[in-house]
Amino acid sequence: MLASVLALASCTTKVEKPESADLVLLYTTDVHGACLPYDFKQDQLAEVSLANVYSYVKQERQANPDKVMLFDTGDFLQGQPSIYYYNFVDTTSQHAVARIYNYMGYDAVGFGNHDVEPGEDVYLRRLPKMFDMPWICANAIKSETGTPMFDPYAIIERQGLKIAVLGLITPNIHSWLPKTLWADIEFEDMVECAQKWIPIINEREQPDLIIGLFHAGHDYTVNGNNLDTRFNENGAIPVAIKVPGFDLVLLGHDHDAMTTEVVNVEGDTVKVLDAGTAARYIGRADIHLERQADGTYSKTIETRLIESKQYEADPEFCNHFVDIVKTVEEYIKEPIGTLTESIYGIDGLYGPCKFSDLIHDAQLWATNADVSMSSVLSPYDMIPAGKITLRHLFSIYKFENELFTLRMTGADIKNFIEYGFSNQFATMHSPNDPLIKRGKDGKPVTPSFNYTSAAGIRYVVDITKPAGERVKILSMSDGSRFSMDKDYSVAINSYQASGGGGFIPVGLGWDAKTLEEHTIDTTPLDVRSYIASYIKEKGVITPRLRGDWEIIPTDLWKAGKEREIASANRSFR
Repeated sequence: MLASVLALASCTTKVEKPESADLVLLYTTDVHGACLPYDFKQDQLAEVSLANVYSYVKQERQANPDKVMLFDTGDFLQGQPSIYYYNFVDTTSQHAVARIYNYMGYDAVGFGNHDVEPGEDVYLRRLPKMFDMPWICANAIKSETGTPMFDPYAIIERQGLKIAVLGLITPNIHSWLPKTLWADIEFEDMVECAQKWIPIINEREQPDLIIGLFHAGHDYTVNGNNLDTRFNENGAIPVAIKVPGFDLVLLGHDHDAMTTEVVNVEGDTVKVLDAGTAARYIGRADIHLERQADGTYSKTIETRLIESKQYEADPEFCNHFVDIVKTVEEYIKEPIGTLTESIYGIDGLYGPCKFSDLIHDAQLWATNADVSMSSVLSPYDMIPAGKITLRHLFSIYKFENELFTLRMTGADIKNFIEYGFSNQFATMHSPNDPLIKRGKDGKPVTPSFNYTSAAGIRYVVDITKPAGERVKILSMSDGSRFSMDKDYSVAINSYQASGGGGFIPVGLGWDAKTLEEHTIDTTPLDVRSYIASYIKEKGVITPRLRGDWEIIPTDLWKAGKEREIASANRSFR
């Protein structure tokens, strides 16, 4: 009798597959700290944030009960002082990202390359315990066991349907971040990983819909790659084309906002969404399913992008997280020194720059190296004269790079900066020629964070010379002899030291083993922390041009700089 009752109960509670169903998928990507309606760097209300996104999510959940899914493809652990604070300062409270994403009710989140930057204490030991949703990534593999470090996929149920979501990350972490941040992880090729997991998901779960949650961009031809390139930085489209089974692929990483579709190797159409960055867009897919005679579903998927600025920041959201705003604001308004005159990042795009030289001074002070290398990280920031606060540090140095000291010969140093200036500057023969190297579309071919300059040596850059023949090193900065054969210690950020921008693997031709042999030291803290310590020790910073380098001929350089600086805000964004 009891068995009969239990069997009857089982029958009456079983959810039958619907004949048809409608689903609404929403997603964000590359939020980069735009979680709260406040821009801590600029000390002002944010134009858009997840508070605006949440207004739209609430609206759609109310209009479509049990139909809405919400996802994020990663890169939420870097970008604003609020995130830095909970990554490195307050390491015991619930992380702001976990609080916000739990509140918003995300169904699954992906793993981005910038989520690796805070280190394993954050992304392995803290956040997974704090998230209410699965953090998924199939191709971040435990070195010791060969199994995924995170859940490889998530199963979401809506309208009696089973939706499988496979997470993948761009595999090029080794090109941007030091091994110390991912010591226990290897990153598999995206296509090969998907080819392994799609059959497993189909066999285990028999899902009605399969979604790719990928932290990788859409342009798989970047850096000369193609559809068949293994370990492609932007492997999302190759996965969609070469691995049958996906109905919809959600992208991130490249900060582009677009919708498209591809046809896979079996002739099926796969919809693709790329929702940009900083919560400016919400990716939306409206999915209609019709049950077929064999029990599977035909799917009609319509994709679009929603501008989040159309929706006001949700008041309940803002009130719920006002404590985070107050806590972080107290932290970043702490004064650490005084600046005697304003400095402008834009000058670094075109040559010697007081803004860049402040970073050089701090790196040389922190490492006692012979030479410092630095990028142009803040071309649109200005640090005003007066008190320098922790807030300003996030404009002086945007990223959580560590500081490396490498051993380079004089020839290595020359090759390093030759490589940088080859990608940065065009060849000028008249005042009307471009100074910045540009593509056919008129845009700079190299992002400013892959520009370079050196301190500690005196050198000239001749922009009338062909690429690779522009740099002449005259001496050390103190006037002592510089030798191509001598070994020097060089301070450099972890991004470039790990291969970012191609300076080490292409400019110097070093592989990972050679880099390891030339690494003298790595710092336990990020570059920003050392800049803060430098400013605190000095107390008063009087900006200066170190006088390490100049661009010649001076008349051509000045003409190019004056002409291009007016259009820089348009062309570099």
